Amino acid sequence: MTKPLTPQHGPVIPKANPHFRRIDHAPYEIGFLLKAIDDDVSPHAPITDEQALEAEAIARHADNAQEVIFRGLEAIGEVLSIAALNAESTVNGSTVSAIGEIIRHLSVEAQLMRDMGGLMTDTVAAHQKRRAQ
Repeated sequence: MTKPLTPQHGPVIPKANPHFRRIDHAPYEIGFLLKAIDDDVSPHAPITDEQALEAEAIARHADNAQEVIFRGLEAIGEVLSIAALNAESTVNGSTVSAIGEIIRHLSVEAQLMRDMGGLMTDTVAAHQKRRAQ
């Protein structure tokens, strides 16, 4: 088996955003950021500079989480392919079931990351456009 490749690019980290912390715990951080940010934050309503920083942190966490999820899913697929073609040993059914559960969970998490990241990216862009006018 070959050694896993190191990601070609690191996580996205904004230059100066006090709300962007713990990049290794993106879903956890997003939950607290979403709880802290005003419910009215969206691309359609004016927001404060502080809310824009919170929205930017959410979007960056979402980007990072998606990268981790997709790299992990690709690695799981590679391992399963190798295991399936290995005639010398078998994979336990409960192991395959557990892999299916984590893939399903990660797929749902990836959808949340995509949707929240897109919403917050649009919110920050609208805020920047309003400030420029």
